[in-house]
Amino acid sequence: MPETAIPAPRPDPSVVLWRIGLPFSIFSAVLALILTVSWVFLLPRYTRIEISGTLRNAAQIRAHRAELTSQIATKEEERRQLVLAVHDPQYNVLKEHRRNRVSLEDLRTQLQEHAATITGKTDVVRWNSFEYDPEGKTLHIRGDIHNVETRSMTVLAEFAQSLKTLSFVASATTPAFTREEDPKTGFRSPFDITLTLQ
Repeated sequence: MPETAIPAPRPDPSVVLWRIGLPFSIFSAVLALILTVSWVFLLPRYTRIEISGTLRNAAQIRAHRAELTSQIATKEEERRQLVLAVHDPQYNVLKEHRRNRVSLEDLRTQLQEHAATITGKTDVVRWNSFEYDPEGKTLHIRGDIHNVETRSMTVLAEFAQSLKTLSFVASATTPAFTREEDPKTGFRSPFDITLTLQ
């Protein structure tokens, strides 16, 4: 007669739990101990990051980030105030100062018109340079008187004296009165005058 396998009796769940209870408890205790040791000693040591020369953990990094974000917002607001300084009183003072300052082009035009009025011609005074210092309120002019034959020194004297009568001139230096002869253009009298503006 053939042998038939007799099924093994099924263990009771309480027996299974009793048999694995001790190893599972030991495993859980060892795992908890390892995790606690790593949380207290290992993680802080290996998860710190150096920022600005200082080692920081995760909480310190979050606090540092919040502080930096606040500083960036403050600096951006300061930059916005500097870039868009329309409401700044100093900006209004600067605008008013610039409006009151005479431009070099205006000074040059007025001097050319004045020279034409004094000499009676537009080609008598030749301008070589204008050096304008708006902060120092000075205008340095160089040029020469020509196309008046031998009268160049006389015309220069009249022109130099008349500069002092202009409304925007506080004082004017007296140029050296010399006459030079150029074979091509004839007699000329160079001048170098510094005007102090009002």
